[in-house]
Amino acid sequence: MAILSDFLRIPYANGAVFQTRFLYQELRRCGHQVTVFGPADPAAAPGEIVPGSVALPSLPLAAYPGLRVPLPLAPWIFDAKRWDFDVCFAQTTSMLLEFGIWLRRMKGIPLLCVNTTHLVAAYDELLPARFSKSPLVHAGLHLTLKRPYERLFARLYNQSDGLVVLSDGLRAYWRECGVTVPIHVIPRTVQPEVFDKPLGADPFAALFANAGLTENGPRLICAGRHAREKSPDRVIRIFAKHVLPSQPEATLTMIGEGAETPALKRLARELGVEKRVLFTGEVPWTSMPDYYRFADIFMHASLSETYGNVVGEGLWCGTPMVAFADGMGVSAQITHGVNGMLLAPGKGELAERAADESFGRAVVELIGAPALRARLGRQASKRARERCAPAVVQGRIADAFQHAQDHAAASGDRPALERPKLLQWFTTLSHARLWTKYNGLVLLAGCLRPVAKGQQRGRLHPRMGT
Repeated sequence: MAILSDFLRIPYANGAVFQTRFLYQELRRCGHQVTVFGPADPAAAPGEIVPGSVALPSLPLAAYPGLRVPLPLAPWIFDAKRWDFDVCFAQTTSMLLEFGIWLRRMKGIPLLCVNTTHLVAAYDELLPARFSKSPLVHAGLHLTLKRPYERLFARLYNQSDGLVVLSDGLRAYWRECGVTVPIHVIPRTVQPEVFDKPLGADPFAALFANAGLTENGPRLICAGRHAREKSPDRVIRIFAKHVLPSQPEATLTMIGEGAETPALKRLARELGVEKRVLFTGEVPWTSMPDYYRFADIFMHASLSETYGNVVGEGLWCGTPMVAFADGMGVSAQITHGVNGMLLAPGKGELAERAADESFGRAVVELIGAPALRARLGRQASKRARERCAPAVVQGRIADAFQHAQDHAAASGDRPALERPKLLQWFTTLSHARLWTKYNGLVLLAGCLRPVAKGQQRGRLHPRMGT
């Protein structure tokens, strides 16, 4: 098995890389040989990269601390005799995907792709703040970036033997973009050895003590990377305007870190709620269950999730959740009134204001209804186990692998290695050129909104999954 990943080490909490590591562990546990391909990371320390990894030449993406972009700048990458796999699993949203397509064309190795990024959210993250709300800028990007990238990735996926997505909404999205290969909807799993462990110490106690707060008020949390696409600022505004006035003892704990952390702290000060909004920084992934279980309500405003690992983890832990319906990853996990509260996000300034008010009202109602919170929490935990237990997800992935092999066999494609040398060179050159061109453009785009060096993340997850 070859796994193509955008990360060889875990530089920060990231759902895709956690799931890649879990798949790596499970495949190895079942006796399979696994090789992980990803960008070389000079910051990696001993023990951070799993055995059987292949480090590709890479450069850092300025807008995304911890993310490096792989490039085909070494001749050994395209030595076809070097690689021999039964299946290639491309868990990547970069043009590293071209390597998987090259393996399929050159050697006939079945290729199963994974899409975990909604391109609308991805390009918004690269924009400077002063342009992020401009309709004219977004209209221009729709024509010059979004649509071309959708066409590009649809073409790439159609050269594979199947596509794995995380929700029905994402499957519909890629069908509309022109993907014709089989699409498998497979949710991410939650690892019971981490999220079913016995309850630990209350992580909020130290936070409240450091902030000089009592522990009597409702505990609200928002977990995830502090990036514009995740809408953490919207959560703070809802808390300040629609929750705190009627629940003055409530606290909102922002779990995570990212490029927007300084701006979020400024926003809390500007709204006059800095004493009630607590920032943890990024915490070890294995500590998250205690945050979920000791919280009263999880507030989630992101509309960019293709899945939303924190949503799945929170539901698994039975945390009552209030979220916006995104038509994708969050909507796939929450049923309104059954295992959480799912509200319309609104579109346009007036509608968004009304949606924020409804969101805040739902939070306040849940605060005053402990029996309802308990019922939602029980259903959340039950449904998450039925849908996302490791055995369930592993079975679906195994089926997808088999379908990919069957699809490749039925295609009748003749490997380039069985053709003249000139065709082999042309095949390699075409894929190397596209890989270099598009990943180079991503590197340039990252320079539009570089992140200060002081916001680089530390080493919190060094040995997970090894």
